Amino acid sequence: MIELLVSIAIVSLLLSILLPAMSAARQSAHAGACLSNLRRIGISCVMYVERSEGFYPPMRLSAANGVTYVNEFGAAQPRWQWFLAFELGAIITPPAVSAGPWGDAYSRTMNNNFFICPSLTGPFSRDIRNGAYGYNYQYLGNSRTDFAAPAYDNFPISENQIRVPAETIVFADSRGAQADHGKHSYTLDPPRLAREKNAVKFGPGAEDGPIAHSPAEARHRGRAVTSFSDGHAEQLSLHQLGYELSAAGVVVPVRDGTGSSASNRLWSGLGSDHYEAAPSP
Repeated sequence: MIELLVSIAIVSLLLSILLPAMSAARQSAHAGACLSNLRRIGISCVMYVERSEGFYPPMRLSAANGVTYVNEFGAAQPRWQWFLAFELGAIITPPAVSAGPWGDAYSRTMNNNFFICPSLTGPFSRDIRNGAYGYNYQYLGNSRTDFAAPAYDNFPISENQIRVPAETIVFADSRGAQADHGKHSYTLDPPRLAREKNAVKFGPGAEDGPIAHSPAEARHRGRAVTSFSDGHAEQLSLHQLGYELSAAGVVVPVRDGTGSSASNRLWSGLGSDHYEAAPSP
């Protein structure tokens, strides 16, 4: 009986040592897979820019020339992921039979694993709108428009406008408009909303969640996997990405450039925290 109790104690001790190590190894493997995904997505974006006369993809192309835009797969109003389909394949399997363009009403579920982060589980893991990765659209492709008077907020953007490609974020793990992983995460907002671009709308809307800001999400042991304009990818903390954090370590949305530690240096394409006050209404 004593020997049995000693054996049980030894096994329990070994498990208490091994389980955290196994958990850390699993998290490292997930981060490695995510890094591979975002490196591949980043390189695909470089290839897209090369074959699109040097322009970055739109956040979402709802309209072109005043009419609803439909891509070669028949998807209406496609989000940025679709513009990399030439290199990565279809993002969502098109319907077998379709009488016309299809979009969110048909499906938002991605089956292209390059856009799936293994550390993000739950109902949003394969959602093209609310999934793992977001796009630095405010600086690279803010294609929001008004059908009545079609004019894009900040699109198209030429690669010639990016002075430091190795220090310009294109994609990253994205959070969405809720404190935990939430909605509208296909957009990736910089630390300070880029009001110098004079956009009409910034970040997710009130219907998307309680926080009108979709920052990077540090889901890999306190770091977010980030892809840059030159195609390389790395893991960075929220602080390294330029975000201002509360005492609890939560991202603070910043809507002006005064009295804040938030910096858009890695987002602007200029290698500096470019800021101009928003014009008076």
